[in-house]
Amino acid sequence: MASKGAVLPLLRHELRPASSRFSRASFSSAATPLRSSRSSALTSGRRITRQAVPFTPCRTLGQFRCFSQSLSNKLTDENGHFDPRQVERESDEVDVCIVGGGPAGLAAAIRLKQLANEAGNDEFRVIVLEKAGEIGAHILSGNVLEPTAINELLPDWLSEENPSRFEGATPAKGDKMRFLTKNSAIPIPAPPQMNNHGNYIISLNELTKWLGERAEELGVEIYPGFAASELVYKPDGSVLGVATNDFGLGRDGKAKESFERGMEFHARITLLAEGCHGSLTKQAIKKYDLRRDSQPQTYGIGLKEVWEIQPEKFKSGEIIHSMGYPLPKDTYGGSWLYHFGDNMVSVGMVVGLDYPNPWLSPYGEFQKLKHHPLFKEVLEGGKCISYGARALNEGGFQSIPKCAFPGGALIGDTAGFLNVPKIKGTHSAMKSGMLAAESAFSALHGKQDDATVFLFDYEDALRKSSIWKELYEVRNMRPSFSTPLGIYGGIMYSGLEAYLFKGRTPWTLKHHSTDAAATKQASECEKIEYPKPDGVISFDILTSVSRTGTNHEEDQPVHLQVADWDKHKDIAWPKYKGVENRFCPAGVYEYVEDSTKEHGVRFQINAQNCIHCKTCDIKVPTQDINWQTPQGMVITSTHGSGKITEIKLMNGFGFIEYEDAMDARDVVPAFHGSDFKGERLTVQFARGPRRKENFPGPMDRPNMPRPRRTVYRMMVSGLPETSWQDLKDFARGAGLDVVYSETGREPGRGSVEFETANDLKTAIEKLDGRDFKGSRIQPVDERPFRDPYRSRSPRRSYPPVDEYDRRFPPPRGYSPRAHYRERSPIPMRRDYYDRDGYGRRTPPRPRIDDYPPPRRPYDDPYDVRPPPPPPPRYEDPYMPPRPYGRPRSPPRGEYVPYDRRGYW
Repeated sequence: MASKGAVLPLLRHELRPASSRFSRASFSSAATPLRSSRSSALTSGRRITRQAVPFTPCRTLGQFRCFSQSLSNKLTDENGHFDPRQVERESDEVDVCIVGGGPAGLAAAIRLKQLANEAGNDEFRVIVLEKAGEIGAHILSGNVLEPTAINELLPDWLSEENPSRFEGATPAKGDKMRFLTKNSAIPIPAPPQMNNHGNYIISLNELTKWLGERAEELGVEIYPGFAASELVYKPDGSVLGVATNDFGLGRDGKAKESFERGMEFHARITLLAEGCHGSLTKQAIKKYDLRRDSQPQTYGIGLKEVWEIQPEKFKSGEIIHSMGYPLPKDTYGGSWLYHFGDNMVSVGMVVGLDYPNPWLSPYGEFQKLKHHPLFKEVLEGGKCISYGARALNEGGFQSIPKCAFPGGALIGDTAGFLNVPKIKGTHSAMKSGMLAAESAFSALHGKQDDATVFLFDYEDALRKSSIWKELYEVRNMRPSFSTPLGIYGGIMYSGLEAYLFKGRTPWTLKHHSTDAAATKQASECEKIEYPKPDGVISFDILTSVSRTGTNHEEDQPVHLQVADWDKHKDIAWPKYKGVENRFCPAGVYEYVEDSTKEHGVRFQINAQNCIHCKTCDIKVPTQDINWQTPQGMVITSTHGSGKITEIKLMNGFGFIEYEDAMDARDVVPAFHGSDFKGERLTVQFARGPRRKENFPGPMDRPNMPRPRRTVYRMMVSGLPETSWQDLKDFARGAGLDVVYSETGREPGRGSVEFETANDLKTAIEKLDGRDFKGSRIQPVDERPFRDPYRSRSPRRSYPPVDEYDRRFPPPRGYSPRAHYRERSPIPMRRDYYDRDGYGRRTPPRPRIDDYPPPRRPYDDPYDVRPPPPPPPRYEDPYMPPRPYGRPRSPPRGEYVPYDRRGYW
C-alpha cells in the first residue's frame, strides 16, 4: 500500500526536473514503479503513452524536502507570518478522486475498477485519499455487519476457496435486549430491526484494511497520510477536485525547514466519503445548499473500548444491547457488548448529542456504564486494549441532504445513511458507494474530459434502492424520543412503529433544531458529579487517549479553529460553565484558572489530544469552533482587509462576504481598479434589494427572498423523467442563479426561469444539446410576447411628480403602478351595486394619499449627499371634489345636462 513517504515527498523531487510543474505525466510515471512496470496512458482524448522509469531511492522514506531558509525569509511578511498560498501547488489529474478510505470510499473504488476492467479500460485512474497514516487506522465501530452489500461487491469474501478471504468474521449467534436500572438488567423485546440472524461481528478496522488490499489488487491508487483540506473549483463553480493539506508549518504559522506545500488532485468526478460531519462535506453542503430540502441533522457520539477477557467468560457471537442507566431520562442513548474473535469483546455506548444538560459528560457516563453488573462481570480480570470515539449521524431519512452536486457526490455516512433502530450503517454506506461508482462510470462514458459531470443517476438510484426503503420505514423512531413523549413514550411509540405501523403512517416526525441549540444553560440544569475512575474497569481520560493510536505533532497550527478565543470564553463560560471540557471525549478543551483574565479562567485547546470525533464542531452552543484536518491551515483574511466568512464565485463576477461591514467598506477603495491576472477589477459595495419604507425587517439579503417567478423563462424539451430539483441543479451547471424550475406539466418538457435576460441567453447557449440523464435537451427562449405598440409611454417606477393640467385628462397609458397601489378589494356585499344611482357603479376608489409611499432608494454607504427631498404631493385625478372631477350621474326619471364643473 502506498504511503506518504513512498510517493509524493520522495518522487516529486527525485524523478521530475526541478523546473517543471508537477503534471499528470510526471506523477503517473513516478507512481507506477510502486505498483507495476506496465505502461500507463492518459484517459483523455489526447492519449499520451508513458513508460515507467525505475529508480533507486536515495533517501529515507518519509523524509521531506528541505524548505530553504532564503525562500522562507522571502515569503514571510514583516510580522513574521507566512502565507502558504505564495507557493504554487503541484497537481495531478485523475478520473475519479475519492476522499476517505472507509467502507463507502473503498467500495466505490473497487466497483469503479471492476467496471473499468470489464470494459477493457485498464488506464482508468481511481485514487483514494485517506488522512490516517494507514487504511483503517481511524475507523471505529462496534460492528455487527449485515453482509448484503459486501456479498454483492465481493461474493467470495468468506469463501474457503478464496486464498485472500477475510478471516475476522464471527457469526452472530444470539441477541439480547436489556433495560438497565442502577443494579439490574430487565429483559425487553428487541425490535425486528435488531434481528442479527445471518450477520457477522467484525472489527471494522480490520475489514477496511482488507478492502484496501483488494482495491489495490484491482489497480486503485491509495494514498494514506494525505488529508484533503479543501475543495478546488472550476470557473463555473463546479468541483474540479481537492487539495491536500500543507506539511511543515509551525504552531505560529511560520514555515519550518520541512515545509511541504499541499497538492491538488484534479478529477472528473470527486466522491466525498469522509464519514460523519466531514470538513469537505461541510464546504460542499454550504456552497451548493444541499440541505435546502432536508431537516437539520442530529448526531450521537459513540465511545468504544476493545477488551481481551478471560476465556471462561467469552461467549463467541453473543450480542447484547441495552438502554436506560446510566443516562438521564431526557437523554437518548444506548450501549452494546459484542463477543468476537478470540476472547475479545467490544463494549461501547452511544449518547445522543441533543441532550440538554451541559453538565453531562458522555465519557463519564461510559465509565459509569462499565461498573454496571451486566458489564462488570464480563470485564473483570480482562485488559483494555484500545479506545476511541466518533460522532455518528442519527437524523435518518428526514435529514438526508441532496447527495449529488456539480462534479461530485456524497456517499456513505457523510450523507447520513445510518439506520439508528438497526444500529447499522456499514452495509448502506458500501451500497451507496457502489451506486455512486456505477453512476459515475456511466456518466463518464463518452464525456469530454473538461465537461462538468452531474450524477443525476446516483440520486435516482438511491431513491430506488434498499437504502431509501429501509430508512423510510424507521423514519419516525429516533425523532419520537425528542417529542413530549420522552424516553419511555419514545420506547412505546417505537414498538408500535416496529411491529404494527412498519413505516406506513401518514405523518413524518421532525427534527426541530440542531444539537447545539438543544443545550440549556448550566444554571437551569442539575449538576452531575462523576466518581473517580478505579484504573481497573474505568480509566481517566488521558489514559484512554493514549490507547487511541492518534498522535499529533505539537508544533503545528491548531486544527480546531475558534473564531475569537476571548469572545468564545466570555459567552460560553458564564452560560455553560465549560461544556466543551465535558462533551469532548479526549480532554482537548480546558478552562484553566487565571486571575488575570475576565471571569478568572483562560480558554485552552490541547489540539494534540484530538481523536477526530468532531463532537466540538457539532455540539458547542456558540457554534464558533471549526474542525479542520490537522496540519492544514485555512486562511481567513486577505491583505489585512478583515475576516472573510464566505466567497462565492460565479461566471465573471463574485461576492466576498466579511464578518464586519466596515471591513467590506474598506475593501472597495483599496481594490477597485486594481489589476488581477491581467484584468482590471471593478469592486463595489453589494447592494441589497429595495424595500418599502415601513418594512420593519433588516436590509440583509438573507431575510429578503428573491422573487420565485420571472418572465425570463427557458422551455426545455427532450427531458427524461425527472424532478424539478434535478432540472434546477442541471441548469445551475451553466454557472447562473436559477430562480424557478418546473416539470410534470407536459411529458418531456420543463421550464427554468432566470434572474435576467442575459442569464437566459447564456443558459440557452451553454445548455443547448447537453446530455441530461441520457437525453439531449433542447432549450428555447419562451418569454411572453410583448407588443411594443401597446405601450403608450415609457415605464416609470412611480407617477409623475407634476400635477396634471386641469384642462386635459391623464394619459390613457397611465395607471398607478403595482408597487405603490394596493389591489382593489373584492366586494363582500352587493350594496355597492344596489344603491341609488345611474345603473351599476364600481365601488369608490380610495384617495392616492391612502397608498403607501414609493420605495425609497437604497442607502449607499459611500454616498455622502443628503437624501433627496420627497416628491411634491399630487392629487388623485379621479377623486371628487378635486380638480378634474368625474361628471355626476343624472337623477332618475329626468334628463339634466351634465355638470361641467371641473373641466374649466
